[in-house]
Amino acid sequence: MKKEGCYVLILPSIHHILKVEKGAKSRSISVELIPTPRQISSDCGMAVELYPEVLERLLAMVTEINVPDWELYRREGGDYQLVREPGATGSQA
Repeated sequence: MKKEGCYVLILPSIHHILKVEKGAKSRSISVELIPTPRQISSDCGMAVELYPEVLERLLAMVTEINVPDWELYRREGGDYQLVREPGATGSQA
């Protein structure tokens, strides 16, 4: 994906990444696993990238399956803007 306006979901562990990927596939929500962008974290982990049109459905699913402490970023101008900090309440930014 890596297009302007895409979102990147950062999760606390690879277990949560795989859980979200599996849940998204079972609900026909298009996501892609990517290496975590260096602008977001120096950890060599994975992240979930998604298009804006599936954002609400994916965040509802993340809340439904009880994924803790996730972060959400939006790609803008080649950089990533924080939309939701870890531990924030509510399913959306």
